[in-house]
Amino acid sequence: MKHNPQLDAMRAVAAFAIIAHHYLLFPAGWIGVQFFFVLSGFLISGIIIKGKEQYKKAGIVAFFKNFYQRRILRLFPLYYGYVFILGLFYIFVKKPEAFNIEWPWILTYSLNFRWLFHNYSFHMVYGHLWSLSAEWQFYLVWPLFLWYLPKKYTNRWLLCLIPIAMLIRIAVYLVCNHLNYLVGFNGSAESEALAPYVLPFSHLDAFVFGTLLCNSKFRKAISRPVVVYSCIAITVTAGFTLVWLLPSYPIASLGWPSNLPLAYQWVWGYSLLNITSAAIIAALVEGKGARFFEFTNITGLQYLGKISYGIYVYHPLLIFAALNYRDKLPSFPGKSIVELIFIVMITSVIAHFSYKYWEKPFLKKSKKQTAAPEDLIPEPKPDLKPEMIH
Repeated sequence: MKHNPQLDAMRAVAAFAIIAHHYLLFPAGWIGVQFFFVLSGFLISGIIIKGKEQYKKAGIVAFFKNFYQRRILRLFPLYYGYVFILGLFYIFVKKPEAFNIEWPWILTYSLNFRWLFHNYSFHMVYGHLWSLSAEWQFYLVWPLFLWYLPKKYTNRWLLCLIPIAMLIRIAVYLVCNHLNYLVGFNGSAESEALAPYVLPFSHLDAFVFGTLLCNSKFRKAISRPVVVYSCIAITVTAGFTLVWLLPSYPIASLGWPSNLPLAYQWVWGYSLLNITSAAIIAALVEGKGARFFEFTNITGLQYLGKISYGIYVYHPLLIFAALNYRDKLPSFPGKSIVELIFIVMITSVIAHFSYKYWEKPFLKKSKKQTAAPEDLIPEPKPDLKPEMIH
């Protein structure tokens, strides 16, 4: 079955928003990560739900052996290839400076937990790997949960998990603020709200909304233009209301700064972003994108979404280099925008060659797995390719 190229286009948009955020030009760009979480929940949950039917005779061991082989071949080569590059940089030029301390957390896909400690040494070139860590942790737990969840109780359980996710964010917030070795202890509002931002179970509702999209009735209901536009309008209105009420929220953040530190936004804000992301995905899947999403039909943008995993992984190296040399270049109006465009272009070129010559051979091995293919979802419409790319 064919994949949905419009979702690829949205992947590209999310990746470029994240780059703009990291280049300090679009404070709200981190929302792209939230979109990826919901999309990942949709695609992976579809594989699990379909697999339960296909592997009734073969059993759970056969399914999960195939599932994790394919996930590993999709995700590990680029991730560990990038880590290897960072290791070479450290060996020859001693940068990033704290790589010799943080590498165990990076190698074990646990950097998001490391973020919470006072003695964590952040560096731009590996800091973004926290989201890939959170996703891999999701892959280790969520498939088993769905496999053993009785079909007739699936929707009931999923709906219950949405408020539970909010309670979990409150719990991890309080824990982070009451342990003296964590950043939230006597920290700023941003530090206090860090735990709900980086911990995987804090984003439970992102994966829940993604899973709900596998249900055709839910997907069709949420895909209606009136619902999609209402979700977007509420998200935008809520953001600008906070900009108006909170002096520390700059207008450039659109009321959605990273960590969502104030007005208990770290409790309810993620859920609002998640349902909005789910509505957009549903609209594209059901072919109800309306005029607002016409740009997702651009072929070039769709290809950039196809390689957006590489774009996400490699872009901090380009940003780090640009920030170190930007002061040596003459200043002119729009300089930052021009620099951002060059960063996006060069990152895309690197991601293209990485995909073609490094990732693709592993993808071919993945497709040779003898068990049922992963490019099926529970519903026959639309056709999707379940490669989660960051």
